[in-house]
Amino acid sequence: TTQCCFLRVRSLFFWFWSFRHRMALALCLQALCSLGGWLSLYVSFCRLNKHRSYEWNCRLVTFTHGILSIGLSAYIGFIDGPWPFTHPGSPNTPLQVHVLCLTLGYFIFDLGCIWRFAWRKSIKKYHTWRSRWSEERQLRLNGHLKTH
Repeated sequence: TTQCCFLRVRSLFFWFWSFRHRMALALCLQALCSLGGWLSLYVSFCRLNKHRSYEWNCRLVTFTHGILSIGLSAYIGFIDGPWPFTHPGSPNTPLQVHVLCLTLGYFIFDLGCIWRFAWRKSIKKYHTWRSRWSEERQLRLNGHLKTH
C-alpha cells in the first residue's frame, strides 16, 4: 500500500509539473502574439506615414501603448477589480494576465526599437553617466577632484 500511495503522489506531481509547463507555454505564446501585434501596428504606421521616419512611427506605437495601458489599468483597478488597496496580493485575474502579456510583448518591441534606433545614443548616455559617477566617487573619497 505504501507503493500505491507513492505512485499516486508521483502521478499527481507529474500532472502538476506538466500543467505548469503548459501554463508557461501559453503565457509565452500570448507574449509572442502581443509582440506580433505591436510589430504589425508599427508596420501599418510605417505604411500610412511614409513621409515620416521609422523612429517617429516607433514613438507613435509607444504613444498607443501608453493610452491602451492606462485605459486597461484604470478599467481593471476601478471597474473589474479587485481593488488593489483592499485586496493586496490577491491572485491575478485572467484580464490582468492578458494585460501583463500585452505589456511584455510591447517591452520586447521597445527593446528592439532601442537596439535599432537609439543604440549609439544609449551608449553615449551610459558613458556620460559612468564618467559623472566616477567623478562623484573620487570627490567623495578624496575630497577634491583630480586635475589631469
